Amino acid sequence: MKQVTALVVTYNRLKLLKENIAAITAQTYPVKHILVIDNNSQDGTKDYLDSLQINGLIVKHLAKNLGGSGGFYEGIKIFEEQLTDDFVWIMDDDTIPTSTALKELSHCWSTIGQFGFLASNVRWIDGKPAMMNVPAIDQAHWSSDDLEISDNIFYPRVSSASFVSLLVPREVISIKGLPYKEFFIWEDDVEYTSRISREYSCYFVPESIVHHKTKSNEGIDIIDESGSRLSRYFYLFRNKTFRARKARGAEKIKSLGRIGIEYGQVLFSHKVHQRFKKLGIMSKGIIEGMYFNPKIHYVLNAKSKND
Repeated sequence: MKQVTALVVTYNRLKLLKENIAAITAQTYPVKHILVIDNNSQDGTKDYLDSLQINGLIVKHLAKNLGGSGGFYEGIKIFEEQLTDDFVWIMDDDTIPTSTALKELSHCWSTIGQFGFLASNVRWIDGKPAMMNVPAIDQAHWSSDDLEISDNIFYPRVSSASFVSLLVPREVISIKGLPYKEFFIWEDDVEYTSRISREYSCYFVPESIVHHKTKSNEGIDIIDESGSRLSRYFYLFRNKTFRARKARGAEKIKSLGRIGIEYGQVLFSHKVHQRFKKLGIMSKGIIEGMYFNPKIHYVLNAKSKND
């Protein structure tokens, strides 16, 4: 039986974290470990986690908030260095897996053999697809000959997915390295899964259903943003620009074009509030992204140490 570590990154969402951990412990395919990275929460999360008596629970309290990117980096690093489980199951603290979510992922991996990652079917609170977590179809392999089929269940090939119920084999992490901790937020999951899918076949598992309890079911859009999150869009455009720089051929042109279109929409749209502030944030991110150059980190995993 393959062993799985559930990796959860949390920050100041204690109520959802409790629901998340309860859902993980209720899986019909049990996890071996639950690894929680606490991004320096200040809402009682530390005391709650330290009070838990759950077999296989590992908690890492960070000294400061490293963002989702830093949290996933730290968690996957601990998984590789200290644990010997076969897969890491990655998710945010507001991800609530249905009881059979991991079992359906196991059904897929037992069917297809080698893979780069498996992405669950992420739904919002009302059961509709979560708009921020729709995997990108692998256009180069979108034909009936390239879909894995098992018991009339189709597993479409995908090229990227979010860190909301993503299963990655240990060996893939050893070869492809860790996510970029320097991204802080946004695009780290897209970059990481794209990095993996360039070398491995990766799949969407429609029967593995999880719910993503975000406040609203909307994608990221700087045009409509007006709250305290606005300054965070610096990271989005810096990271997008970095990814566009690293892309090749037609993908580079498409990526740069999409950034240009977003900039133009903010510049010319009549609906934009705080237009010049938003243009300044975008410009700063794009310029920074032209020079931003984080390095991929690799770790010697625990299985290698024991061999």
